[in-house]
Amino acid sequence: MSYLTKSEIKLIILNFMSYTFLVYNYSVLLVFNSPYISELLFKGSYIFSLLGVYALVLIDVIMRVPGAYILGPISDKYGRKFVIRISSIGSALPLVIIALFQVNPLILILLYIIQGFFTGGLSAGITVIGIEDLPERHRGWFSGSGFAVGGSAYLIASLIFFSILKFTGNANYLNIGWRIMFLTSLLVLPFGFLMPESRKFRENKERIKTPIRILISYYKRKFILSASLTALWASMNALANSLLPNFLYSVNHFTKVQITEMSLIYSVMTIVSAFIGGELSETLGRKRISLIGGLLGIIFSPTFILLANLRNFAPYLIAIIGFTSVFGGGGIMAYVNENYPTKIRSTGVSLSWNIGFLVGNLIPLLITTVLYNTSISLFPIAETTSMIILGIIIIIVSLISHETKGNIDREK
Repeated sequence: MSYLTKSEIKLIILNFMSYTFLVYNYSVLLVFNSPYISELLFKGSYIFSLLGVYALVLIDVIMRVPGAYILGPISDKYGRKFVIRISSIGSALPLVIIALFQVNPLILILLYIIQGFFTGGLSAGITVIGIEDLPERHRGWFSGSGFAVGGSAYLIASLIFFSILKFTGNANYLNIGWRIMFLTSLLVLPFGFLMPESRKFRENKERIKTPIRILISYYKRKFILSASLTALWASMNALANSLLPNFLYSVNHFTKVQITEMSLIYSVMTIVSAFIGGELSETLGRKRISLIGGLLGIIFSPTFILLANLRNFAPYLIAIIGFTSVFGGGGIMAYVNENYPTKIRSTGVSLSWNIGFLVGNLIPLLITTVLYNTSISLFPIAETTSMIILGIIIIIVSLISHETKGNIDREK
């Protein structure tokens, strides 16, 4: 049994909260306030204004890739702590400007381009430091934070949103409430600035001038597999996470309060599932857990059809969806980290992770486009079919992949 030291417990808390607020800042904050942003900044039809808001999320995710490309190598040269600090400021400042000033849609897009760029850089430190510094026994369960933070970010956003709403009231929230919530983007700063430097980075004296070239020249296969499995599990997660509220609204005809309650159930279950999957990957291996997760996705894919027809069982069915959508991804953050040596780890991980989540965020857009050109009644079939296809591809990629558990400790 490997017990955690005080410094390791501190690292876990800071790393998890930093990552939670990374997700909170780049997507949850905007999605929670989409009705207010739409009404104030994107004039026109409801569909146009809603597309405008969700386009900002896509712009943000796209810009994470160049952010990782530029700031990932800096993290490998000058340290994880340095990049986390500058990226924490760079990712929060654009959101503060949105909160404090009147901005038009063009300026809003520019600010989200900046925000996305630094979010990509922030991931170069946050997705690396905890995995590479914790003892092997604890890498597995902590790897689950890679997908659990989606749930924790939603829970924190819910708490902040309803607290501000209670303080301002519905009428004033449109004028001032959403701006106060955008100011909470600054909460990432104390966690980011308190983050210690990686012990692995300090011990590794080799500094590579061109980490990108080394990555492509010597780790191409590992990079492709890392990005592919990240993309597949990000897609499986987005299939439920991004589309569930719309599913409950358009198919089940739930009220906003009911949708919020169901989303909370989903969020809690994803946190539990991701950590369980991560912990089991320490025993069964990252590859095997991903394989099992893909199989579970196929088996439980009809849950969406059941959800459309069994309204009274919605909480239980949503719990199943939440569990299966991230379980196999619980060990993926460790898998990606373990594919690269310390000298290029930030570069490899940040590019694999951000390219993967870029692909994952395209899945809801693809399904929405299909439904727009066909019928909303096909929503359950579209979700079920997509989950089956993703499950099959996950199994195939997992089978041709390799086991990585223990690689960091074996590194010379």
